[in-house]
Amino acid sequence: MSALHPVYRVAQKVRLVYWRVFKPRTYGVKVVALGDGGTVMLVRHSYQSRDLFMLPGGGIHRGETVLAAAERELREETGCRLGNARIHGEFFSAAEGARNHITVVTGTASGEPCVDGREIIEAAFVPLDPLPANIAPASLRRLIEVRDGLPPAAEW
Repeated sequence: MSALHPVYRVAQKVRLVYWRVFKPRTYGVKVVALGDGGTVMLVRHSYQSRDLFMLPGGGIHRGETVLAAAERELREETGCRLGNARIHGEFFSAAEGARNHITVVTGTASGEPCVDGREIIEAAFVPLDPLPANIAPASLRRLIEVRDGLPPAAEW
C-alpha cells in the first residue's frame, strides 16, 4: 500500500463534502477501452470503492476535447493507448452532489496495463462475457450497452 492512499481517501471525502455543499458543475469522461479477445480495461481506485472495478476516466481540462481527455485519462491511469475513439453517450449524474456531466467514450486499447500504485491500484483487461461481479453499477450499465450494442440509457 502506498503512503499516499490515506491522502487520496481524505481528499475524496473533502471533495464529496464540497460537492454536496456547493453543487458545482463538472465535466468528465469515462472510457470503455476494448482489448483483444473480448476484453475491456477496468481499474480499481485507492480512494473510493476499492473493491469495485470501474471504467477509467476523470475530468476534462479547460480547452481539452472529450476525445483528447479520454485518451489522456486512459494513458494516465493504465499506461495504455486509446485508438478508434468515438463517443458512446452523454450522461448526467447528481448522485455525489456535483452536477456531473459524463461523456462515455469507446475505443480500442493497446499496450500492457501499468499503474502508479497511488491513485489507481489495479488496471486489468477483464472478459466482457461474463463480466466480473465486482463492477460499479454505472460502469456495469455502460459495459452492457457497449457489449450488447444497445443505445445509451437516459440516466447514468
